[in-house]
Amino acid sequence: MIYIQKGKEPVSLIQQKNTPSMSFDDLDKTEIRNQLLVEQKYLCAYCMRRIRDNNSLKIEHYHARNKENEMDYKNLLAVCDGNQKRKSETGRIDPRRFTCDTKKGNNTLTLNPQKKSDMETIYYDNSGKIYSKNSVYNKELNEILNLNDKYGTLISNRKAALKPVIHKLNEIPKGKSAETLLRKLEKVYNNTDSLGQYQEYVGIIQWYIKKHLKRY
Repeated sequence: MIYIQKGKEPVSLIQQKNTPSMSFDDLDKTEIRNQLLVEQKYLCAYCMRRIRDNNSLKIEHYHARNKENEMDYKNLLAVCDGNQKRKSETGRIDPRRFTCDTKKGNNTLTLNPQKKSDMETIYYDNSGKIYSKNSVYNKELNEILNLNDKYGTLISNRKAALKPVIHKLNEIPKGKSAETLLRKLEKVYNNTDSLGQYQEYVGIIQWYIKKHLKRY
């Protein structure tokens, strides 16, 4: 997970929610989806998988949806499909593999990707597992969001995303040259590409670089 800085409420949402009897299901969500994607740099708010404006993208209500908050823009996040359609070897949908909003359902989540202080508690290990220094948040990562899904590929995907960075650092001698490379990598992975996208699973890369820069 990484910090998400929300922008201004989309004009279309303001206009539509002021229409009498309009509900979230009735909304034209085109502008909402586009703005969420741009804000989140085309990554799922929870697992950091790549998301695009297609059938796999879901709009998540961070606080369980009700009439008071269903059109509150600060309550909306773009997320992946959470494996809700992915079948196991038996050809059946496997609920054990559900992640993100699909796993969360209407459960209460206190770890908020829109709070920088919450995201500063997040850390990883080199195997790709995600943790929080806060015991409550750590439990939510595993039990509500299932971000260390032992039946899926999130852990191995994060490890694979980190591997090229580790390889680059292992190729050079320790010291000044290592710090210089880390600074360059920090600049690369703290910014988006030409399409406004972050590297998929960028959170573990940013954590790793920041951890090693502390040595200097």
